[in-house]
Amino acid sequence: MVNDRLQPRSDWSSAGRLAILSSVLFLSGIGSLIFETLWLRLSGLTFGNSIWSAALILSSFMAGMALGNAFAASSRIRRWRPLQLYAFLELLIAFLGCAIVFGLPLLGEWLRPLFQALWNYQSILLGLRFVLSFLLLLLPATAMGLTLPVLVEDSFLQSAEFGRAIGILYGVNTLGAVAGAVLGEAYLVEAFGLLGTALAAGAATSIAAATALLLARRDGAALPPARHPLPLRLRITYHPPWRLLFVSFVTGGILLCLEVVWFRFLRLYVALSSTAFSIMLAVVLVGIGLGGVVSGAMHSRLARSNLLLPILLLFAAILTLLCYEFFPAEIAQTSPNVFDIRSWPQIAMLSFALMFPVALISGIIFPLIVARVQTSVGDRMNSTGLTTLFNTSGAALGPLLTSFVLLPAVGFQWSLLLSAASYTLLAIFVSERGNWSFTRPLGIATSALLAAFILIVALFPYRRDQAHFAHASLPYVMDGRGNLIAQVIKKVEGTSDTWQLVRRDLFGEPYYCRLLTNGFSMSATLPRSQRYMRLFAYLPLALRPESEDALLICYGCGVTADAFTHESRLKRIDIVDISREVFDLAPFYSGPYSANPLRDPRVITFVQDGRFFLQGSPRQYDIITGEPPPPKVAGSVNLYTEEFFSLMNSRLKQGGIATFWLPVDQLKVSEAKAILRAFRNAFPNTSVWAGADEEWIMMGINGPGRRVEEGEIRRLLSNPGTGADLRRMGIEVPEQLGALFLMDGEEIDRITGEIAPLTDFYPKRLSDAAWDESASHRFASTYMVASSAIQRFLDSAMINKIWPPTLNKPLQSYFIVRETRYFSRVQGSNALAELDLYLRHSRLRVPVLEILGSDEFRLSIAETVAHNSEMPPPETVPDLVAGALARRDFDDAIRLLESEKKLGALELNDLFILTYLYCVNGEVNKAEDLVASSSGLIKRDWFVDWLWGKLQAEFGFHPPP
Repeated sequence: MVNDRLQPRSDWSSAGRLAILSSVLFLSGIGSLIFETLWLRLSGLTFGNSIWSAALILSSFMAGMALGNAFAASSRIRRWRPLQLYAFLELLIAFLGCAIVFGLPLLGEWLRPLFQALWNYQSILLGLRFVLSFLLLLLPATAMGLTLPVLVEDSFLQSAEFGRAIGILYGVNTLGAVAGAVLGEAYLVEAFGLLGTALAAGAATSIAAATALLLARRDGAALPPARHPLPLRLRITYHPPWRLLFVSFVTGGILLCLEVVWFRFLRLYVALSSTAFSIMLAVVLVGIGLGGVVSGAMHSRLARSNLLLPILLLFAAILTLLCYEFFPAEIAQTSPNVFDIRSWPQIAMLSFALMFPVALISGIIFPLIVARVQTSVGDRMNSTGLTTLFNTSGAALGPLLTSFVLLPAVGFQWSLLLSAASYTLLAIFVSERGNWSFTRPLGIATSALLAAFILIVALFPYRRDQAHFAHASLPYVMDGRGNLIAQVIKKVEGTSDTWQLVRRDLFGEPYYCRLLTNGFSMSATLPRSQRYMRLFAYLPLALRPESEDALLICYGCGVTADAFTHESRLKRIDIVDISREVFDLAPFYSGPYSANPLRDPRVITFVQDGRFFLQGSPRQYDIITGEPPPPKVAGSVNLYTEEFFSLMNSRLKQGGIATFWLPVDQLKVSEAKAILRAFRNAFPNTSVWAGADEEWIMMGINGPGRRVEEGEIRRLLSNPGTGADLRRMGIEVPEQLGALFLMDGEEIDRITGEIAPLTDFYPKRLSDAAWDESASHRFASTYMVASSAIQRFLDSAMINKIWPPTLNKPLQSYFIVRETRYFSRVQGSNALAELDLYLRHSRLRVPVLEILGSDEFRLSIAETVAHNSEMPPPETVPDLVAGALARRDFDDAIRLLESEKKLGALELNDLFILTYLYCVNGEVNKAEDLVASSSGLIKRDWFVDWLWGKLQAEFGFHPPP
């Protein structure tokens, strides 16, 4: 404690002193929150981002904070002024904070051999990661835990009412954390990267330290040096108020439990991007901070009665339920474009409605508990440290209990109910006899609030959670006219996410499935999606046919994994996913040609962060690919950085091939180029491939690669398993694989010359802002034009090294097919002219099906249903017609359309197709009779004029006058 003989020389009022120290703690809050987010982000890259790894890293940080609180609870300051010690702590945080941010990536490189050596001993490896993360974060986290308790020992605050001072200081420090969360996410990371942001955080804490030192110098001369230079002396001379400390412990745990539950619930309404997370966190911290300030400002009133704490706890319980019951779901935007920046005000409104009231009450409660503890303990630093120690310990336990026990066992709604019930039980536990006396107003209030809570629980809408789940799945189970088109067949509330498996049926049979993660469609088995997902596997299998080992990062719906299982030459297929629930859902997928690849004996699954798997696993692979989440989903950006791609390259065998997704249609053009630049930097031998869409596939080869023989590629198409699978996806001849080519590394260098790569230290090169679809189309369309595409293919040095030249001659027609299909989707086309092109100038099946709105999966279901019926159901006829034309069976297609005509179900477009087919089939007279009998339905327009002119010129058709 400060020497009593040294009196302060300033006549500043305690209020002025409190204002200055509040500004110091505001700066400290900014720096500390920024450092905390940077440490957790980079620690995840070094030690893994799996749910267990994240829990260990967070526990390490909280343990350090608790240790600092424990020092404050059990020590006395000696021979140093409190402000001097505080300044030292802030400078230590600034130095170590920056050192950790700068050093963690290097540490990851140094530890990689150790991780690989211990890979087969996962329990030891998990323990090692905990120990290392604990030691790494120990000193700065301990210093953070000491700052507030040390500052309240300032001698000039001794004359200030302690409850008022602690409330205001605690509240302003938390509001500083709000500023740090918003400032870091909205500006610093994007402008300066992670390293620059760390320096900014260090500057904020250093300014706080400098201000504290200036105040200490103004207060008076320095104290004489002590024989023992340590500023703290362990000394406990008080009896802890265990009941109040238990309340502090439990309230800390409940609030962090609620924070996990709230965030999980809100993710049913918004996609959790990094900006959305920052907004949600800021709302909670604003509530806590303002609550602290309110508690300090009103402490003289709040402290008059010991009966107020149970009332506040009951308010927290009631508000927990009421904010959920009256959650304004109607203002939430149900849109597939969830990253539209205009939705951030909605996120803030939803967050305030759900979380702010309870956070505000929690902010009021904590300083109130500290002040009551201080009346028993006496020493201000000890009481602040002791209360914070228990509160921090509860806060460390709350998220673990929620994530690993409550949410998987009972779900988010019952977790909310249990949290509210815990507040109520805690209110009863801490209450006194006066709380139940009807002769006192507070006694009446306590009884009334308890009765209100019981009534709310009794009337609680226990099926309300189903409405929230339904909101998340609504865009995928209803069409634009409000018709039900799909159903949720499985719902899982897991440790880290809420999963819903949606199935679309067709003609009463399963067609495809969609995996929803919280409120976002993470993956699906739609035929058009399956094409690029299966090509993740088939492209490298075609260009490295001797492959024996494959690694798939992110399981998704299992489409890429299923493609790998079709290749009999593969001996081992390792699949890594961060969520166990993704694997658990594998048996529930259904649809044509659907299978569970996890049943293949060659498949080995790992529940692990894919990035840490690459860092820690010693195995090397012939093929590495991934079915990752979209880049703009929170936590996914580090699966698209140069460092991640370099890790992929390091785990490939010589000549091994990596493929990875680049969804151009979900990115700004500059963002797509930043990812291309990152991939190119990691793989000198790079190329990009795609079908007739904007789901691009980046491919990198470790080394120069080798030339593949034509027979090796033809084998992939002739193999019963892989060949049938490829043909269903639209790769019907070997040349079509070559016609997937877009660009090589030299073209990437040309278009990304002024673009910086996406890296771990500059994650905001991938923003949360909405992409410009028209700009994306313009960028992609440049590479879909057949004439320039085939020229790039033939001129590419990489292609000339790996592609068999014997397959080059017929390539142009397949590049033309891709161009036609792409522009048909993006801009629209004359469908009948396109159909004529495919029918009469190629033997391809899939383009014919697609232009008629069908695919091999729809056709399989339609044929099965028709086979099991006396007559084909009318709804199957369009697909059956498409199937007949795909096999060039014009007679069967005409028969089906004529049967529709007899039933009076022939639509105008079908009439034009039937007219065209009559002519193609040499039955021009039937075409003329059909048109004459339907003249009342046909209105002349550009299309009719075109069709009549074509049929007249090519088949001698005589159009009606």
